[in-house]
Parts: sequence; structure tokens; C-alpha cells
Amino acid sequence: MPNLTCKSCQKPFLIEPEDHDFYKKLKVPRPTHCWNCRQQRRLAIRNDVALYQRKCDKTGEDIISMYATDSLYTVYNQKSWWSDDWDAKDYGQDPDFNQPFFEQFDELKKKVPRNALISIESENSDFANYAFRNKDCYLIHTADENEKCYYMRPADRNYNCVDCAYTYDANQCHECTDCHSCTRCHYSQKIHNSSELHFCYNVRGSHNCIFCANLTNKNYYIFNKPHSKEEYEAKLSELNLSSRTARDKAIAKYTEFLKTQPRKHLETLQCEDSIGDYLKNCKNAKYCFDCYDLHDVKYGCNISKVKDSYDWNFIGGGELCYEMGSSAYELFNCRFSSNCWDGNKDITYCDFCLGCSNCFGCIGMRKAKYCIFNKQYEEEEYHALVEKLVEHMTKTGEWGEFPPISISPFGYNETVAQEYFPLTREQALAKGYKWHDEDKNDQPQNKEITKETLACEACEKKFRIIEQELKFYKEFNIPTPHNCFNCRHAARTALRNKRIIHKTECAKCQTPLQTSYQPENPAPIYCEKCYLDQMD
Repeated sequence: MPNLTCKSCQKPFLIEPEDHDFYKKLKVPRPTHCWNCRQQRRLAIRNDVALYQRKCDKTGEDIISMYATDSLYTVYNQKSWWSDDWDAKDYGQDPDFNQPFFEQFDELKKKVPRNALISIESENSDFANYAFRNKDCYLIHTADENEKCYYMRPADRNYNCVDCAYTYDANQCHECTDCHSCTRCHYSQKIHNSSELHFCYNVRGSHNCIFCANLTNKNYYIFNKPHSKEEYEAKLSELNLSSRTARDKAIAKYTEFLKTQPRKHLETLQCEDSIGDYLKNCKNAKYCFDCYDLHDVKYGCNISKVKDSYDWNFIGGGELCYEMGSSAYELFNCRFSSNCWDGNKDITYCDFCLGCSNCFGCIGMRKAKYCIFNKQYEEEEYHALVEKLVEHMTKTGEWGEFPPISISPFGYNETVAQEYFPLTREQALAKGYKWHDEDKNDQPQNKEITKETLACEACEKKFRIIEQELKFYKEFNIPTPHNCFNCRHAARTALRNKRIIHKTECAKCQTPLQTSYQPENPAPIYCEKCYLDQMD
């Protein structure tokens, strides 16, 4: 088929025959934006880390919220939002066929109460968002079942870890990325079932290693060579990692070492007919990233347990879904919706809806059926009105499009979109997007924060160290950071490849490959067979 031109970036993109089959099955028109621009819109409705101190619009009490004090939206504290003291149907409105759908949708979004934070069943973890069952944690996001963890994102089931990303089932780790079931590891990436690693890359089942890469089941190794326990301990002492200057020199040495070490073309495990990065147990997953348990999925990121779906960012757990953001658990035949959880079925253009079916353009509804703009209808009337709305949206050019970034509840710079598709303030405003200028008066304060204020050496913003964090640094002889949490997180995620697939060939056997490594990457890229031979 001929290429189409993206309405946003003006770049060509291709719709494959199987894509047409999917769109026909979901009864939606073919997209007018490329998959990256579609992803950008979905990410622009998700604010993970920008937290503020403001008043609850229900009780008037001070709360921590992902919505700033000047937000135009109605914000409730978590207890009030989850309670039965309000009914989203009270905000119901009739469709206006003389007005664009998205304008009406945005009007309703500003009226219906929104949850201050997405944090469920957590204890002493007020500064966590998109989080579940965390205890004694601070500034962790997209994180579940962690304890005594600080500055983590994403992260699940970790204990006493600081400054890690994509870290799971770890204990006492610091500055690690893509870390699985590890203990007391530092400044390392792609490590599994290991302990006491320092400056290591893709090391599995190993312990007490420094400056190592692509090792399995090794102990007391330095620069990929065996050493005695005494030699290892002497080298670790010589590094003097409690000194910031010495630590920075070690990072520079590690970076140069990695330029010579082979890299696997893509991080996939137990996958069939799939293309993407950081995939596990997937079949026919195309252009997916950071996902597991997918079957017949295309353009998914940070999702799991999804079948026969396209264009989904964050969480997952559903079938026959399209253009979904931050939605999860037993979803079926859902479209163009965000923050919708717990058994939704046949919903379209919905936000913060739980356990609903046959709803269109609804906000904050729970276990509702046959509703449009939060107003109840009889089944026959509902279907007739939805058909009329689709005809109206087709004429206005809205049908089949995810809600535009211009009606996101957040400033563009507050959202995950800014991480993957960065814009300057001027660029965002020129596109009609919101932008949030920092106000010191609405910054949240932790009662356990230290008095000393530091200036981030990267962005110059002020930040502080919490007491628990300082205790961790002292216990493991780690120099206190000189950059704020956001800049430290950006440095960690910069270690991971961008979500772009390039064509290359194996540096060893010359087999044609697809890889997430950019062409200018200095390290040799291996196919899976050659890479596994290297590991052995």
C-alpha cells in the first residue's frame, strides 16, 4: 500500500493489510497520524511525577496532588474520590451537535471530580503516583508493592532501593536500570539474579564483579577476568566510591569499557514473530516495547496480558482495545479511553471509568451502562444517539482520533510525553498545548525532609534530601547526589535505547538484523545466536 502522511509530523507512515483488518473489526477509521504521534497524544494525558500541594475541592484540606493549584479541574482527595458521597451522573449533559465533541468532552472533564493521585492501598507513601500497595516510600511512580524505596520508576516488589529504573524484586540496590532479583548492586544495567555488582552490564547469576559485561555465573571478576577475593576487595577499596570525584572517574572508565562490549540486537525472551525491545513471552507483537504476555498486539508500550489490540500505553490486561492510555484489567472492546480500570466493556472516549459497559464520552462513572456524557439512556436510545454522535464526529474530523493534547488536564512538560517527545515551552504553546510554569508555593513538602537545599547542577532547580535517603547513602558509602530526582531519572533512562527500530547486520556473522541501537552506536551489535555464544 502507498504511504500515508502523518497530520502532525508530516512524515510518511504505512498501514499494513492486517492493520486494515483490525480497524474494520474495531469499527474505526484508519489513523491519520503515525504511530509515534499517536503515542505522543496518549502519553500527554499521563502525569507520573509532577506533584503539588493544593486544597481538596471537596473538603478544603491540604493534599498532595498531580494537579497544580491553578488547575481548572475539580480535584478530590483519594478518600473522597473513592467514596459514595458523590455521583458522576449528577454532572450529565446532553450532546450538542452544533459543537465539536472534544470541546464538550473537555467541558465535562473539568466538572467531574478527579482523583488527586492514583495511589491505592499504600502506607506512609503520600508522594507516590500510579502506585499500588507501597509502604514507607517516597517519590516512586509507576510502582507496586515496594517498601522503603525512594526515587524509583518504574519499579515493583523492591526493598530499600534508591534511584533505580525498571527494577524488580531487588534489595538494597542503587543507580541500577533494568535490574531483576538483585541485591546490593550499584551503577549497573541489565542485571539478573546477582549481588554486589559495581559498574556491570548484562550480568546474570554472578556476584562480586566490577567493570564487567556479558557474564553468567561468575564470582570475583574485574574487567571480565577472574580475580581472588583479596584482589577484588582491594580493587573495590581502591575505587573509593564514597568520593564523588572517584565515582565519576569510575563511571567514565565503565562507559569507555562498554564501547568495546557486544550488545544483543534486541532484548527479547521467549518471543515468536515479534519485533520490539524488552519483550517477554510475546507472540506476534510488533513495534512493542517494555511488554510481556502479548498476543497479536501492535504499537504497545509498558503493557502486559493483552490480546488483539493496537496502540496502548501503560498497564494492559484486555482484548480488542485500541488507542488506550493508562488503563487496565479485564478491558474488552474499548477505544480512545484513558484511566479506565476494572472490567470495562464497549466503552469509547471515556476517562476514569470503572466497571462500565456501553458508555460514550463519560467521566468518572462506576458500573454504569448506556450513558453518554454521564447521562443515562435506554439501550435503544443509547445506540441511536451514539450512531448520530459518530456521524457528527466524522463530519468534524474527530471520529477515530484520540483526544487532542490541547485538552489534556496537564501542561505538556508535566507529562510522560515530554520524556519521549521533548518540546520547548515555545514549541508546545505554538502547537496549542498547555505548559505549566513552576510555582514555588504549590510544591509539596515532606515533613521528613532535611533543611539543607541543594541546586541541581543539570537544571538548577532546588531539591532536598530526605532523612531516609541520607541514611542509605551513609550505610553504603555513596556520595549525596548533586542533581535532582528528575535529572537523575533522565540520565538513567538515557542508558536505554529509544523506541525506534533500525536495520543493521550482526557484527560477527553479518546476518541481517533489526535493532534498537542507533547506527552511530560504537559497540558491536550481535544477533541472538552470536550473543549467546559470547555469554557462554
